[in-house]
Amino acid sequence: MTMKVLFGALAVLAGIAGSFQSSANAGLSQKVGLGAALVVNTSIVLAGTLIFFFARSPHANFFPAGTPWTLYIGGLCGFVIILSLALVFPKIGVAWAIALVVLGQSAAALIIDHYGLMGMPKDPLTISRVAGIVLVCSGVALLRS
Repeated sequence: MTMKVLFGALAVLAGIAGSFQSSANAGLSQKVGLGAALVVNTSIVLAGTLIFFFARSPHANFFPAGTPWTLYIGGLCGFVIILSLALVFPKIGVAWAIALVVLGQSAAALIIDHYGLMGMPKDPLTISRVAGIVLVCSGVALLRS
């Protein structure tokens, strides 16, 4: 149970970091331009990733045989997230943008879980899980009103 609490706390931390990252990127893009802001952000992410990778004594085969191509779309998804939020935050505000992100993440997560996509364990759609997404939709609507 302790590990679940730790992992839950890390997920909350990721959410906090995501809001700050997107707000900083949106602000930076207004000062230096969207392309430059994305380059700065991506360069910092790359530097941190390389430090982490080499600190763990890399013994990686980046393209093992039989790995589905769908497992390589994470970088593209990250780019879409960074680009989209840098554009959206100043236009609709942080709270509503993040609420919409959570809605999109929740809907996609239900589909991924239900079908066990990308190697994830199957977790079938239930009435309570559908109710959860309805509550997320309600939260999005309340933040907008």
